[in-house]
Amino acid sequence: MHTVTVVPADKLIICDGVALFFDFQAPDGLHALQWRDDAGHTEWTGGPNRPLTVEDYDEQVAPYVALWRKEKTRREEMAAEEAAARALPDAKEAKIAEVLSGYDAALAASLTMPAAMPTSQDVAVGAALFAVEDAEGLTYVQSRHAARRDELLAAVEAAGTVDAVRAVVVSYDV
Repeated sequence: MHTVTVVPADKLIICDGVALFFDFQAPDGLHALQWRDDAGHTEWTGGPNRPLTVEDYDEQVAPYVALWRKEKTRREEMAAEEAAARALPDAKEAKIAEVLSGYDAALAASLTMPAAMPTSQDVAVGAALFAVEDAEGLTYVQSRHAARRDELLAAVEAAGTVDAVRAVVVSYDV
């Protein structure tokens, strides 16, 4: 059996420690119902408390447990639907961030080779030197990385499922 608390005025049913607030029907004047293990009581606004025994469970307590279960299931299904609806946009957002980060890393690596951990200053100096020494080559490298970035972004945008988004492999020629 369950531990149950019902407070109709607060639209509250607590079952085994999990509280749910929702609309439900209760007898007029019922202030609260308490049940633990194999006994409980009802509290009435216009009258004395009444004890509940195991024999009362099916009629007095079980209907509230059933209402609580139905509401809990409804909320879980709604949460699952919302999570499923957010899964694809969230996957795309994460993959786009990966594509853009990859682009930045590829461009930095192309401008600062052979530095393993180039700083922003290294990138700026590398770009300036590259532009001076081989402006056409710099334009080629930039356009090549940008084309790959745009290709990856288009693949992410076209993906219709989370698996299709995950299948987009972020790689750049460096």
